[in-house]
Amino acid sequence: MTFKFERPPEELTWYHLPSLLAAEAGTLKYDQERYRVSGVSNNAVACVWCDLLADAGDGLVLTPLGQRMLADWKASLRGQAWLAEQTALDTEPDSHPAPPESDPQLDTARADQLDLFGITP
Repeated sequence: MTFKFERPPEELTWYHLPSLLAAEAGTLKYDQERYRVSGVSNNAVACVWCDLLADAGDGLVLTPLGQRMLADWKASLRGQAWLAEQTALDTEPDSHPAPPESDPQLDTARADQLDLFGITP
């Protein structure tokens, strides 16, 4: 059953892209713990309403319209720039690695705030 409450968007934006890319990768599955009402994010539901995504039993998949719009977006300069930026972010090492658990460090910002009230951690 497909519900269409909205027109398809004229262009894809940050609102649609995470859900469409996840569906393309096959990772947009229902998660009733995280999304108790619909099993997916509100953005994904909106993509269903405008016929970009459809139910596949255990998650959502791209519709022919969603596939076509996503392919057009990926081929656009804006899409290529965004994808290149995401790839760079994914391959960039963390600039602030987490300290090892065996060596906990004092959160100085919190300690300074506590000191304002005469409390010592």
